[in-house]
Amino acid sequence: MMRANVAADSTSTTSREARTERSLLILCVALGMVQVWIGRYAMISDGISYLDIGDAYFRGDWTAAVNGYWSPMYSWWLGLALHILKPSLRWEFITVHFVNLIIYVVALFSFRFFLHSVLRAIRKDETGRADDSVPLPEWVLLWLGYSIFLWAALVLIDPGLVTPDLLVAGIVFLIGGYLVDLRVHQSYGKFAMFGVLCGAAYLGKAIMFPLGFGFLGILLFSGKRSKRRVCGMLLAALLFMVVSLPFIAALSKEKGRLTFGDSGRLAYASLVNPGSEQVHWQGEPTGSGIPLHTTRQLLEHPPVFEFGEPVGGTYPPWYDPSYWNDGMRGTFRVRSQIRVLIQSARNYAEMLRGQLGLLAGMLIFIFWGGTPTRRAIVCNWPLIAAGGLSVGGYALVLVRPRYVGASAVLILMAILAGIRLPKGEETLQLAKYVTAAVTATILFSVVAHLAETAYATVSVGGSPLQKEQIATAVGLHNLGLRAGDDVAVIGDGTINFWARLGRFRIVAEVFSPDAGSRKFWSESWERRKLAYEWLGRSGAKVVVVWGPPESGMDPGWKQIANTSYYVRFLTK
Repeated sequence: MMRANVAADSTSTTSREARTERSLLILCVALGMVQVWIGRYAMISDGISYLDIGDAYFRGDWTAAVNGYWSPMYSWWLGLALHILKPSLRWEFITVHFVNLIIYVVALFSFRFFLHSVLRAIRKDETGRADDSVPLPEWVLLWLGYSIFLWAALVLIDPGLVTPDLLVAGIVFLIGGYLVDLRVHQSYGKFAMFGVLCGAAYLGKAIMFPLGFGFLGILLFSGKRSKRRVCGMLLAALLFMVVSLPFIAALSKEKGRLTFGDSGRLAYASLVNPGSEQVHWQGEPTGSGIPLHTTRQLLEHPPVFEFGEPVGGTYPPWYDPSYWNDGMRGTFRVRSQIRVLIQSARNYAEMLRGQLGLLAGMLIFIFWGGTPTRRAIVCNWPLIAAGGLSVGGYALVLVRPRYVGASAVLILMAILAGIRLPKGEETLQLAKYVTAAVTATILFSVVAHLAETAYATVSVGGSPLQKEQIATAVGLHNLGLRAGDDVAVIGDGTINFWARLGRFRIVAEVFSPDAGSRKFWSESWERRKLAYEWLGRSGAKVVVVWGPPESGMDPGWKQIANTSYYVRFLTK
């Protein structure tokens, strides 16, 4: 009878936790849909490059598709969606965000796989234990786990951004799940999947190639060393190479040298030392390398650049920075590296400052749990190490929240999985109150982020409104421009997303990254007139500018529809 009652209680608890998880999954999907809907017209410069590369893959232009700066997997997702659905100009960015929503849901269920791997490991660890400490109840780990996922996915990474970070995060969650499972269950099938996932992560972002070897090392030492584990790790390494090498071979052939990607090297040269320009690098500063084929500077004051050939894309300088910046070299300098590390530490502190409730709750659990908790957390070192790889790697160059969102999840869940509290009703009450408080603070930060994003989409700032991009593309078509026409811009070409929507090519620009292109308008009329002449010689039919001064504009400028964009024809 007692055994039957225990079984009934266990079944009831499992059923209750299953209902809780279903509710949490629904909440996560609903909030993800809200975030994607808010940013359905949003775009960033990286996203334009991924869209252009996706187009190249699906039209079979392999030379243009293989890119040394942007990894291919996200482009495949976007290119496939656009190839199948063929959305109109007005629906293209919405389609892109629908793809991001699908990726978000995939990442959510990848996290669920990881979370259940952790829960299984905790159950197995507790089997046969006779001490006076117990792990956090599963319902606590469910609430805290999905809350942490929401913070990482919606706040740190943000599916409204057109980047591969959420896609890579989903893969990292799967890697984390298999890393937990393979500590005990040494299945060759799981070892094989681990290697495939490491390769897939590299195809999502180039930094995951060196990190993949770190994951393999952690896998080797995460469990009891045996012949089966060594063979399994070698199988994983083999499949990692099988997935990665075809793209590495294609890229190396395209570049004429062995490479797995140039984004890290160029980022180090630009952001650490010697501080080279990311766009329109002409060989400065001294020691940054010798340019092999830069954009062509036609005029110094104001700075006019032409870049119509040989790279394609909406905005060639950002379509393949590895081509234009070929020859750029970064150099190690202790002072520069320390400066970047200090800034990275500040960035991490700022990220955590937004979740003081979560940190406070975890500290309460850790101090309440005492020595058993600290020992259990140390035993979860493989997850902490896996998350720490990218946290440390990005700290050397540049830290952005979306880069390390998945790593934060691995580390935080490793800590929560290691919490061991004294048995008793008092402990259960403590867990309830702390869980409620932490969950509330996390959900509040997520909702606040959604509100802030919604406000940003309709407020005028230092960049064009999202819907202005659509209206500008339509307006230029109404003025007689056609898909494939060459255009020029005044300002920063990376934010002129209307060119992608209208299928125009930006082939020249007066580079002026400040809002409203104030530097250009401060030049004399003679210099501005000379700039117009050089832009016309580049083959551009028109020049477009956003937010010029309300008075004192040169003759020939016309407002595009009811936007803050203006156009001037360069050819008769």
